Amino acid sequence: MLTFFSQFIKSPIGRHLTLSIVLFSSLITLMTSAYQLISDYRGDVSRIDRVFSNIEKANLDVLAASIWVIDERLINTQLNGLIQLPDINYISIKDDSGQSWNSGNEKQTHTLKKIFPLIYKSPTDNINVGTLEVQVDMDAIYQRLFDKAILILLSNGIKTFLVAGFILFLVWYNITKHLDKLSNYCKRINLDTDFEPLQFERKEKIDEFKQVADAINSMQGQLRSSFEALKNSKAELQTALEDRERLLKLERSYKEELARQVKERTQELEQSLAALKRAQQVLVEQEKMAALGGLVSGVAHEINTPIGICLTAASAQLSHIEELIELIHSEQATLDEINAILDEYQQSCELIVRNITKASSLIQKFKTIAIDRSHEEHQCINLQSQLKEILESSLIMHPKVQAQTQLLVDPTLNIQTNVSLLNQIVSNILSNAFTHAFQDRDNNQVQIKASIEQDFVNISIQNNGITIPPEVAEHMFEPFFTTNRSKGGTGLGLSAAFNAATLLKGTMSYKADSLLGGAQFDIRIPLAQCSGPKLSTQQEMTT
Repeated sequence: MLTFFSQFIKSPIGRHLTLSIVLFSSLITLMTSAYQLISDYRGDVSRIDRVFSNIEKANLDVLAASIWVIDERLINTQLNGLIQLPDINYISIKDDSGQSWNSGNEKQTHTLKKIFPLIYKSPTDNINVGTLEVQVDMDAIYQRLFDKAILILLSNGIKTFLVAGFILFLVWYNITKHLDKLSNYCKRINLDTDFEPLQFERKEKIDEFKQVADAINSMQGQLRSSFEALKNSKAELQTALEDRERLLKLERSYKEELARQVKERTQELEQSLAALKRAQQVLVEQEKMAALGGLVSGVAHEINTPIGICLTAASAQLSHIEELIELIHSEQATLDEINAILDEYQQSCELIVRNITKASSLIQKFKTIAIDRSHEEHQCINLQSQLKEILESSLIMHPKVQAQTQLLVDPTLNIQTNVSLLNQIVSNILSNAFTHAFQDRDNNQVQIKASIEQDFVNISIQNNGITIPPEVAEHMFEPFFTTNRSKGGTGLGLSAAFNAATLLKGTMSYKADSLLGGAQFDIRIPLAQCSGPKLSTQQEMTT
């Protein structure tokens, strides 16, 4: 028994089970006791109602007749009889004249009273002669209910604790002590000692504890087998680790040798890269010089004509001035002759002004592609005007090419972008078409189209020239790739255009078949609309 109490005190399961049984039994006891007390209270109230009903049936008429004749002896006798009824502590009779008869002790609290009218029934009429007041003491009823509640709770509490103690003893005897043995056995398990099977101290029978003991014994056997296999594996792993150390040493020596070779190859590659960069700089300089030569040739060819006309007109003006001077100093000079010379002089001046204006316009267009502004800030431009200037400048750069041009751009479309990079992209594509696509061909056509798609501007440049072979198209955006190296080509035109599109945070793509039949290049750059291009000042126009 001492073992039971010590294990019960230490056992969380026992304490939890005891608390659960006591709480549940107490709840049932309270519910049943409350129901029984309520039933008893209702029974007492019903009994009092029956007493009131019996008084009303048996005593009211007699009392009314006694008061009618004022028979005090009979009235007192009836009062003494009524006061003897259960739970009645006070009775009072009052007649219509104010006289009263009392019996018992009147209380002010915890009472239940009822007032009956006393009516005397004469042969001709019913006459109200007074009232009867009956008061019941509820304290006696409450005291009986309280005593009964104490008795019920004590008896049910003793019964609950006895039942709970018996259940706990059964749980301890059949479950808890075996669980305690199982716990101590599991704590003592050591795989390095001899195997000792688990056995419970009880009669041998097949139940859940028998199944648990068999399962634990079987599991321990498997664990011991696995432990032996693990020790063997550990020995094998130790051997493998020693072999791994040897392999790691060998691998480190291989890596050191490989690192040395990689370092040597890296130095060679760096030297080759430096040489390639120098060659690239040379080719870029050659490309610049070739472009400069073409630019100078174009400038010389295009500006030579208006300058020659201006020179001829100026020479003619000098001769006209000499004639005018001779005519003025001559005495035979007439007004018609002077006017004729002045008209010729005016025509020559107009011719000089027109050709000088044309030369100035040509020089301004050459500046569009000649000046390097790759690092300039974004400017607000009219896209149609800018593309038109680039197209006209490219045609001037290739005077031998005759082509019909079509510009499909919204004249109100103003964007903010790097003008130099945009010029480089479009002029390089057009130059590539004029150089390669229109060789020995007539009826050449070039179309430039611009449209807005979401937050991007799409510029499409297509022609009807010779198509680009697939093996060339695969590499045409690579630096220094060219099919015209024997004629001075460097292969930097389309590569530079592709890089410029990338710098504008856009893309550049190629399509083999366009609507015109030749190559088509699509440029896609971010859209940044603006109100309008900034007007050039007079100083900028002069420069």
